[in-house]
Amino acid sequence: MDKRLISKKQEQALKLCHHGHLGLPQDAAAAHMGISQQAISKLLAACEKVAPQLFPILTKQEAWLYHCYMVEGWSPEEMVRANNDTGGDLTLNAVYKTFQRCKTKGLKFSGGRGKVLQLQIEKAEHQIVHKF
Repeated sequence: MDKRLISKKQEQALKLCHHGHLGLPQDAAAAHMGISQQAISKLLAACEKVAPQLFPILTKQEAWLYHCYMVEGWSPEEMVRANNDTGGDLTLNAVYKTFQRCKTKGLKFSGGRGKVLQLQIEKAEHQIVHKF
């Protein structure tokens, strides 16, 4: 039998807080587990030492905006429009502030990947049309 790298409590805290699972704020996760927010922070810090690849933990909004920008290649204006079309009240300023928070958490932005790919495809099509 394999030895556990993190305790069951640490695993529970990680699943409650991580954006890939429930994505609860630490205070809500602490209330769910019946422990203090400080205890949740300690559990997550211990998890980060063992499995740093699971960090940083993002809020649901941070994860969604980062995905939209880096994977889908959406502009901030497109993100605001998509969110507001579904009843949200996201502003352009909130998008930029969220990106700043993501950067302080250590995430890298290298120009929206989707946009870069789309631009390269359009350039290639343009060259093909004009070459022949």
